[in-house]
Amino acid sequence: MRLTLKNGKKQSVTEHHKFTSDFNSVIFIVVWNSLGFFFIEYIMNYYIYFVLGYPAPNVGLFFSAITFGGLISSSFIGYLTDRFSKRILVMIGAFGRGLSYFVLYASIILQSLIGMYISAFLLGVGAQIFWTPLDTIISEKSSKYHRSSAFGKRRLALGIGMVLGTVIGFTIFSLSNYFIPNNAFLIYGAIPIFGISNIYAGIQFSRKVDENKKFEYPNIENNSIVESELETSDEVSKKTPNLFYFLGIIILFSGFFLTAINSGLYRPYIQTYVLANINSNAELVAWFYLPTALIGALIAPKLGTLADKLNTYLTVIVSSFLGGVVTWLIINSGNLWVFSILLIIDQTIMLTTSFIFINFLSRVSIKHRGKIFGMITLFESIGMIIGPLLGGIAWETISHQAPFIISIIVEWSLISFFIIGMKILNPYLVEPLEDKKLRKKKENSVLNE
Repeated sequence: MRLTLKNGKKQSVTEHHKFTSDFNSVIFIVVWNSLGFFFIEYIMNYYIYFVLGYPAPNVGLFFSAITFGGLISSSFIGYLTDRFSKRILVMIGAFGRGLSYFVLYASIILQSLIGMYISAFLLGVGAQIFWTPLDTIISEKSSKYHRSSAFGKRRLALGIGMVLGTVIGFTIFSLSNYFIPNNAFLIYGAIPIFGISNIYAGIQFSRKVDENKKFEYPNIENNSIVESELETSDEVSKKTPNLFYFLGIIILFSGFFLTAINSGLYRPYIQTYVLANINSNAELVAWFYLPTALIGALIAPKLGTLADKLNTYLTVIVSSFLGGVVTWLIINSGNLWVFSILLIIDQTIMLTTSFIFINFLSRVSIKHRGKIFGMITLFESIGMIIGPLLGGIAWETISHQAPFIISIIVEWSLISFFIIGMKILNPYLVEPLEDKKLRKKKENSVLNE
């Protein structure tokens, strides 16, 4: 987008017209908070299935415990987000996550599977207490026309943290395995480091972020095209919620619920599948995973910007179809290089779709954004408890490919849920999707004068 100035010159929209001045401080916490994301997901697959020798459903139970913790906290965090200090809630969530890493580390040293499940539950509780108020703050500190870009920046920070954490975690893991094998105290020594980073992030966020500073749309002056032009009451949807509104909510949220089950069917078993069917070298497979996090982090802001411009409905249809195709190719690759490239493509598709959805959800209500994010998390949490357990059963009773094949069929079946739900809800959004078209039309009108 470009602005027309007094002297007739044009300039691109600056960061000031997209985000608040302290937006980068909000994003900063995500780097420190996400150091352990990839390492924990990968290492617990490896540790439970290959080191301790438990069957696949026990791996799924670990990730279900994370989700169950998120389910508990998501049942109330939306309410708290809309009524209490979001800054304090984010700090509490970061501290809770830090504590869970210390419990997990102790459980690994003691080889206590129950302790691992407890740590997973604590991690899930802390995660939702952290993410729901943080996502609400990000929405409040960004322009509605650049909100996908805002969440793209959040994903960039998350990716940077994942890459740093992966390098730290697997460097310690690999060197310890090589020089001092079977010494769990050193091999998994990165986990308490990640706990400390979460606590540090919570303290820094509390010190540097002003939750009361929200994005303000500039005024219209001298025919400038700015964000507030579409905020007038005659252009923003004011339809009163009715039966169709609630029908749209039910359909859309049902889609997220089924998608969460579907994601849980296969995602916890990707690493296990590769180790069992492609290459059994845990350190080598981990390094082939790293490009996925790295490239996903680097392109996330661009994908967010792209998502702000794409047709919402067409993007959902195409990305869902391609996601299923890529999943099929992944389980039939048989080569680590091909596997790594396909994961990058899968990550790109997943990120673009997630930015589309989170942009849409942030428009449902301004006053109740926290509740909206909390409700979505609640439905997704229930789904993610069920999914890994079903995936583990399919893995053990049918085949190693079964969770992935079932997931492809379900993913394609859910396309209609999202399209119908979003179409029904769009007229009732406080920031309708048609705003982008109206905005472009007005922009062209002024630039042609």
